Amino acid sequence: MILPAKNRISYRKIKALLGVKDVRLASEAEVLEYSGYPVGGVPPFNLVERVLLDQEVLKNATAIFGGGDVNMLVELRTKDIVEIANPIVTDVASESRQASP
Repeated sequence: MILPAKNRISYRKIKALLGVKDVRLASEAEVLEYSGYPVGGVPPFNLVERVLLDQEVLKNATAIFGGGDVNMLVELRTKDIVEIANPIVTDVASESRQASP
């Protein structure tokens, strides 16, 4: 899931998009297991097979992402993220910018 840091995810939108009854945030252990990186350091290119990208990210030429470590960030061109990660580009942000179950 890639979205601007100022935004919160809409669980309702994600459930509708994926056609599932429930979604939740991954635990720290699950993030490490499925992405290969610790929480706070997950880069957009990782072991996760399905990437959701909030359309608002594409409004900027570049974006800041986790750099593989909690103390490392990397600035990447958004067009490169789309080309390499092949994400599902959609609206996954909550209108209120607060997490909504």
